[in-house]
Amino acid sequence: MKGIEQFQQRLHYSVYPTQKFKTTTCLVSFAAPLSPETIADRALLPYVMEKATAAYPSIELFHTPLEQLYDASLYAGASKVGKEHVIQFQLEVVSDALVGEPVLAEAIKLLEEVLLRPNAYDGAFQPLIVEQEARLQRQRIESVYDDKMRFAQQRLQELLGGELAIPSLGTLEQLEHVTPKTLFDAYTSMIRHDRVDVYVVGDVKREQVTDAFAPLEGLGQRLVREYPQPVDREFQRLEEDQPINQSKLHLAYQVDVDPRSEDAVRMQVVNGLFGGFPHSKLFMNVREKESLAYYAASQYSSLSRMLFVYAGIDASNQAKTEAIIADQLADLQAGIFEDETLEQTKAMLYHQRRQLGDNPRQLIAWMSGSDIRPFSLEEEMAIIERTSREDVAALANRLALQAVYCLKGGTI
Repeated sequence: MKGIEQFQQRLHYSVYPTQKFKTTTCLVSFAAPLSPETIADRALLPYVMEKATAAYPSIELFHTPLEQLYDASLYAGASKVGKEHVIQFQLEVVSDALVGEPVLAEAIKLLEEVLLRPNAYDGAFQPLIVEQEARLQRQRIESVYDDKMRFAQQRLQELLGGELAIPSLGTLEQLEHVTPKTLFDAYTSMIRHDRVDVYVVGDVKREQVTDAFAPLEGLGQRLVREYPQPVDREFQRLEEDQPINQSKLHLAYQVDVDPRSEDAVRMQVVNGLFGGFPHSKLFMNVREKESLAYYAASQYSSLSRMLFVYAGIDASNQAKTEAIIADQLADLQAGIFEDETLEQTKAMLYHQRRQLGDNPRQLIAWMSGSDIRPFSLEEEMAIIERTSREDVAALANRLALQAVYCLKGGTI
């Protein structure tokens, strides 16, 4: 997007100065290679850190300075992004210009408290908070089993192996080994060794941002981002039974496209035609025409080099559904689709990008992705606009089915 300033000090900054919003939004992101040995500690760490600091050692005390800063908000979380595990701290405060006070600088001082002076003593986090958050984390992990769509996707990714098989929250068994001490070790590793990226959207100047974040300049390292490479896997299929009403059919296709290339942008058009929108082939044929599914959709993950297909079906229709899904992909590979559908898909992708400028959080999410793709928002929209029928057919031929998982239940 025009106007985004990106620059590297020890930390990497992406700053979008704009007077469009009444708030200033900051995101500090810590990234490290995914590992089954560290996933449980890192997944729990942000929830413990956001609850208290050394200066504000309880949840109630920590909320007081946030309220004094015109109800500023501070959230933390963690997720898998390609081959990395990412811990993020997001701060949202009222714009300085709106209240005539240096609210942003004061709020970033509070963020410094969280990052540099956590509620820890003698090399361990406060045990009571760790115990409370571990209990909530256990509930989050157990909820994956109850959410059958998420459960089926996790089982599919276990079939694929590698980083894809690592659960984003870790496992219950791994969580049992997390202690206040191991959590502090994970924190120490994070602030010393992770790659740290800073994103800011609001009525700010570059100098204002660098001055405010100067105390954090000692954090992290200039860790080189790892990009996924094509994997030579054998096709995997697994079917399991559970007493559920609706079966979950999930398919994984490897995508032979570099996530940093123009083709990765064009691949979003392919996904949009395949199953990304209500007018796409999967929705119109699997659900509407054949009435085989409650839902049928696809999702492209460029950083994983994968495209996933999901469908909620009657177990007796599994083979027919898989055949129709394969037919829809074969049509794309042969360039068989309406001109109007291609234009509708490009228009919807174009519209999604235009809307980014209306929401600072979505804008920051796109900015973090643009660190990987060397294109501005305007360049991405131009690539989408130029995508042709021949481009779609060529890219659809770079999809290879790698795994099928079906969680079988009863009938629709």
